[in-house]
Amino acid sequence: MSHPPSLDRLRQRIRVLEGSAREAGRVLPLGLAALDAGLPWGGLPLGCLHQVVGEADDPAEAATGPAAALGFTAVLAARLAAHAAAPVLWCVRHGAADDTLFPPGLAQFGLPPARLTIARARDDVQVLWCMEEGLRTAGLAAVVGQARAVDLTAGRRLQLAAEAGGVTGLLLAAAGRRGAGAGSGVASVAATTRWRVTPRPAAPVSWPGLGPPRWDVTLERCRGGRPARWSLDWNDETGDLSVVAALRDRPGDAARRPARRRA
Repeated sequence: MSHPPSLDRLRQRIRVLEGSAREAGRVLPLGLAALDAGLPWGGLPLGCLHQVVGEADDPAEAATGPAAALGFTAVLAARLAAHAAAPVLWCVRHGAADDTLFPPGLAQFGLPPARLTIARARDDVQVLWCMEEGLRTAGLAAVVGQARAVDLTAGRRLQLAAEAGGVTGLLLAAAGRRGAGAGSGVASVAATTRWRVTPRPAAPVSWPGLGPPRWDVTLERCRGGRPARWSLDWNDETGDLSVVAALRDRPGDAARRPARRRA
């Protein structure tokens, strides 16, 4: 049954107001079968908010902040920038420990400086304001924000802004270890997914120096899905994420060439 053109236009206008006319409702496959299969949409849903949490009191993270979570966030942002052929807005607190972004370093995770704009805000309130404005701005691939004081109300505002503007949001924060007591962690916000990323020892290599970054990635919360966990390697030469095979954690594997599933 066909509908009058005026009714179709009204429905299209409602979809625009709800944020579904552009990226909201669409999905970006991450290219790694294990990750995509763990998400009920078959990839990362676009036009909504995602939360990434690191471990602030991990000895490996103490000097530089949540580096593992930042690296994983940069990989997601790079995928979004390449998909949309558009820049990423990254919001940080001016002069804080978070204000140490090094664009050439982010380029190693696939996010080139030409597609990165850094906004330095006075405090968390300003960071969240910058994020909200960016999420409502057409022409951006994603908005990343590093803020610590984020409650359910602020998270809901970011989610609504992402849905309205069709821009994907990545909220990055550091947290204390789970089980360390009340107030030690970052509150869960009204995000579509919540990821916890912690560092693991790098894979052994045959040359002097460190191997590729290795992370424990836990999908702690996912609308319509179930929690899941993976150990991942990042190869900055190929731009691949790979799942660490079980055999690579057993004694003697350092002498064997590891099998990898690439993205």
